[in-house]
Amino acid sequence: MTSGSPTDEIKSKLDIVEVVSEYLQLKKAGASLRANCPFHHEKTPSFFVSPDRQIWHCFGCGEGGDIFGFVMRMEGLEFPDALRLLADRAGVKLSRQDAGASSERRRLIDANTWAARFFREVLVRSPQAEAARGYLKRRGLTEETADEFSLGFAPDSWDATSTFLRKKGFSDQEIYKAGLSQQKERGTGYFDRFRGRLMFPIRDGHGSVVGFTGRILPGPDGQEPDLAKYVNTQQTLVYNKGRILYGLDRAKQEIRRQGTAVIVEGNTDVISSHQAGVRNVVASSGTALTVDQLGLLRRLAERLVFSFDDDAAGENAARRGIGLALGAGFSVRVLELPPDAGKDPDDCIRRDPSLWKAAIEEARPYMEWLIGRTRARLDLSDPEQKKKAATDLLAETSRMPDPVERSHWIRELAGLLATPEGLLHERVEELRRRAAPSRPTARTAPDRPAEGPVKRRSRHHMVSEHLLGLTLCWPEYAESVLARVKPAYLHEELRQLYTDFIVFYNERRHGDGTSAFRLALEQGGNRDIARQVGVLEIGAEKEFGALTQEDRREMLMRLIGEIKELYIGRRKHELMLAMSEAEKAGDMVQITSIQQQINELML
Repeated sequence: MTSGSPTDEIKSKLDIVEVVSEYLQLKKAGASLRANCPFHHEKTPSFFVSPDRQIWHCFGCGEGGDIFGFVMRMEGLEFPDALRLLADRAGVKLSRQDAGASSERRRLIDANTWAARFFREVLVRSPQAEAARGYLKRRGLTEETADEFSLGFAPDSWDATSTFLRKKGFSDQEIYKAGLSQQKERGTGYFDRFRGRLMFPIRDGHGSVVGFTGRILPGPDGQEPDLAKYVNTQQTLVYNKGRILYGLDRAKQEIRRQGTAVIVEGNTDVISSHQAGVRNVVASSGTALTVDQLGLLRRLAERLVFSFDDDAAGENAARRGIGLALGAGFSVRVLELPPDAGKDPDDCIRRDPSLWKAAIEEARPYMEWLIGRTRARLDLSDPEQKKKAATDLLAETSRMPDPVERSHWIRELAGLLATPEGLLHERVEELRRRAAPSRPTARTAPDRPAEGPVKRRSRHHMVSEHLLGLTLCWPEYAESVLARVKPAYLHEELRQLYTDFIVFYNERRHGDGTSAFRLALEQGGNRDIARQVGVLEIGAEKEFGALTQEDRREMLMRLIGEIKELYIGRRKHELMLAMSEAEKAGDMVQITSIQQQINELML
């Protein structure tokens, strides 16, 4: 790197593969890695990451860039926020000038971060928090666990939190926009939103504090006060509950390792599970799962295990989330807690952590669980109840995207309902036709196009890219290409790049290695052009990397022949049009000149 800028320092310390792997499941593809593009819906992976070039590119929708561009696109961040986020990860200290470029979003995260520290300090040291400390102890949570999740306590005061934050340089307006205060109904001013509550900081996938859940403490008699049990941060610039999963920042590595995420309802369920050593667990925080939340998990896992409260509300919440999960292509299982293990995972873990681990291991496929619930609830020998069971179970089967899986469960239902399998197939296909226009998926969030605007390229453009990519990626072919291909032969968007390469090659000649031209461009400050070269190289590796050297050279010669034919055909067409105009004008000088050009072209 020639510049001492913070972006260069961050890039030198962070590997793009590690950064992108936090979001996507990458698989080896020659010298690169690939995944389904997160920016448009696709079935065949066209999103490539190059470790050598430290860039990413999607050959489907055309998006591409470096680690900054990727994080900005994935997180919806402006550059200053992406800079801060990646600087924190790389351990790069930004100068006052760089840090001062931070946006409002960063200020609100900083306010929440300081509030979390304040609440934590109050819980650990203040006499006011004695009851909160006792409550955590009774729940079986250790001091180490409380510290890991930054559990805290909000003083029972109208302005203690705001006063602390003002001393840290935050304005009343910033404290309010961060979700930490409320406006007074009468008069002017603000008061603290969280008062006298056990505080659970809510972090995004990178560990930044974006909001809080505050739980009221039970009284000395164990009874809950006549107040809202939970108070949550309202929606803010940095907190949208439909786009956050509690505990994801702590769980994501284990979720990726196992390929499985366990979804529970409550924050304490997550904390207890992590303390028990089961760390691939996240919470929906008591709300129905959303497309965005499932999109976060889809980048990490193929399988979801649902654990919801064993009541009607819990089952309904599970079924809503499961419907979306099936549409997103997840393998879905449901766990059931053993009898007398308690009403939720937290209860179960406090009684015996091994029961919780066994429940996860024994989780059943969703349809098997639902069939069991249906048989326990309905009498299938009664025609009306059998009809109700069929309606419910076939509706669920129709939501499965995989035809093999649908066929399996239709066969199971045919036996269960004593109904011909073909009849059930017809019913399921009818339900799928009705639902097709509106079936949601978690692959694409609402603010992303379901189908990326794929740019249609001409054959001439594609051949030019392939030919130039081969030349750049395997410089041993350069002499053959330069001797046979003129810049005019290439598509107009690539002619200047090819011309620059010719100059570079003639000056430097052989022996500089595959990346010499690209590195020379980077060192010369032409980073956008260097990135274009990198994309051409990745494309060539993708198309021709698996070929033998002999087959690759044969392909090269075939491309040279085709690009010449394309050029001749295009140029001849242009000259014939010019000839027609010259003949209309009776310009014999021009006619002679054009005829000479046509003759030379055909040599």
